[in-house]
Amino acid sequence: MREFKRSRVSLILLVGLACSSGVPLTAQGPGGEKGKDPLLDTLNDEFRAQYRQALAATLSQEGPLILEEGDALILVRRGERTRVVVKPVEYHELKAVAHVPLALFVMLSFPQETSLSPERLQRLRHYRELMAAASEGLAGRHFSADQLARQKRIFSACFDLLDGVLAQGRVDPPRLQDFTRQIGPLLLANVADATAAEMRNLYATAAAWREQLTPAEWNALHVVMIGPHMPRDRECSIQFFERLFREPEEGKRIIYAEALWNESDALNLLATHEVDEAAGAAFFGDPMRMHRDLLADAAKDYLDSHPLHP
Repeated sequence: MREFKRSRVSLILLVGLACSSGVPLTAQGPGGEKGKDPLLDTLNDEFRAQYRQALAATLSQEGPLILEEGDALILVRRGERTRVVVKPVEYHELKAVAHVPLALFVMLSFPQETSLSPERLQRLRHYRELMAAASEGLAGRHFSADQLARQKRIFSACFDLLDGVLAQGRVDPPRLQDFTRQIGPLLLANVADATAAEMRNLYATAAAWREQLTPAEWNALHVVMIGPHMPRDRECSIQFFERLFREPEEGKRIIYAEALWNESDALNLLATHEVDEAAGAAFFGDPMRMHRDLLADAAKDYLDSHPLHP
């Protein structure tokens, strides 16, 4: 696969230039008018077609990989898929309770109103009914004794806040701030317990799969995580696999497929990372150079030498 990558590296660089700038390689006429150059357009279209072929060829030779989708890790190896749930039910129960005070904060803060409208008060009454039903079943969940006591404290504080709001028909900002300060440490305690539950399963799953893979397969293993934008920075599983593979950052063996909910799109991103890694290493001596905008360094140099403000 390395020979394959090197043989197409010049093509990759040219396509990367076009893709990283976000602007098609079209000719521009005087005064900044964009003109059409059929020869360059055709050449550029061919570059893109060859780049897609490079991605397909890379995926066809891809070794084993791990996909993280939702609650599960999926080991894809030799055409077979092994799925293990790593976010257990207690993870979701802790998260669901933590969302209750967060929901109240959002409902009471946006939009800000001196007096709450009848429609808004009705939504709050409905949410209180949902809270009451959920709180009655806390003892039947998968909480330890300490965790159960904490969930009851969270619900009790939420009921106190909400009942005061419903009685007054308005939000008292100092009271809301006291509530958030009180609940914050309890939320973080739920976060710590949920993280530990997931981490235990990540440790066990990785250990079991390492026993199944050959050393060569393990060293070639990639991880592709499909997730939304906000958790990307220092995401829980990313940190685990960075430690496991001794990788300094996401982007090489660990790929975060941000908002690419279709598995084929996520795998295409994996191939893009591998192909661009070969281009960056060949042309610039830096495998990660194509993982950021190719114009980034030149833009910084230009802005540094041409200050926007005197």
